[in-house]
Formats: sequence, C-alpha cells, structure tokens
Amino acid sequence: MNGKAVARIIKALRDAPGLSREEIARHAFVGETTLSGGGYLKAMKQEGLIHISGWRRNASSAFTTPLYSAGQNNDCKRPRITEGNRAAPGMERLLEAIRRHGPIDYRQAAKLAGLSPNTAKNSGYLEALVSQQKIHVCDWRRGQNGPMRPIYECGPGKEAPRPMPRNSAEKSRNYRWRKMASSGSFAIQVRMAASAAPL
Repeated sequence: MNGKAVARIIKALRDAPGLSREEIARHAFVGETTLSGGGYLKAMKQEGLIHISGWRRNASSAFTTPLYSAGQNNDCKRPRITEGNRAAPGMERLLEAIRRHGPIDYRQAAKLAGLSPNTAKNSGYLEALVSQQKIHVCDWRRGQNGPMRPIYECGPGKEAPRPMPRNSAEKSRNYRWRKMASSGSFAIQVRMAASAAPL
C-alpha cells in the first residue's frame, strides 16, 4: 500500500467519520478501484487502522453501504430490516396521504399516494408505519362485499379493536335487506327503517 494514500484516508476519516467508499475516494484523492479492488480498505481493517462504524440504506431501504471511521474498533454489524426500521418511498407517500386526508382506508390512501391498492395492502408499508407509531388504526369500515377495513389516522393513538366478523345469519339478513332496498319499494323501505329504529 502507498503510505501517503493511507495517511490521506486516515486523515479523511478523522476529519469526517462515517464515510462510504465513494466518499473516502473523493476526500482522500484515491481511486475507488484502489480502495476496493486494490484491497486498501480490507488491508487497513486487518491492520486495525479503520473499522466499519455504520451502514447506509440504498434506494430500496436495505442497509447495503458500509461506512468507515478511523481507529481500531469492532465492526458495526449490518442491521436487519424490521417493521421498526423499515423505510421506503411508498411508505412516505402513504404517510403523507394519511396526514393530509385522514382518516382514510388503504384504498383511499393508495389512490392519493399514486400506488396500487394491492401494493398498499400487501407490501407491509402500513403495518410498518403503525409499528413505528407514525399512524394508527382509529376505526374499522366494512367494504360492500368484503371484510372489515382498517381506517388509518396520522400519529400515535389507541388502536381501535377489530370488530368480530359477521356470522352467516347476519350475512344472509344483510343480503336480503340490500336486495329489498334495491327494489325501490316505499313500503319495504319503511319496514327497513322501522326495524332499524331503536326501541
């Protein structure tokens, strides 16, 4: 290894700890291929001159870029992606949609964020935002023919409990009421209103 290049690398890392390989190359005036292909970083780590002090996320939020600092310390282990530290552009867009227009369900949030409903529902983005207490489930709404949907509101808050699913008798009764209501008969609508009125 070139002693002058090593000295420049160490100085750069002392001046600004936590640099990536590309940043070291710029600050120390050493080629990137020299750092990795030439084995400088590996050799300097083995000699205890530098260590991995952190990790940086890539565009898809995975921790892929090691960050180096001067000195002989144990390398920082690469973090695992969990719901608590997950981050992605789609998550930020959903969060902004809920912040501006909430309370809303995942379909409304997806539309406002420019994502497909399937992405919002199946990506785990909303669950991660709940885990990070950036949003919470404030209520539940039943879709016309589907299961209950959570309604999201911005910020931490008490989670609304999920309602019990309808049993088959309730499903049949609701189906009959919808069918009668769609017939448009005034007498039927009066009967529906009377049965729904509190005693």
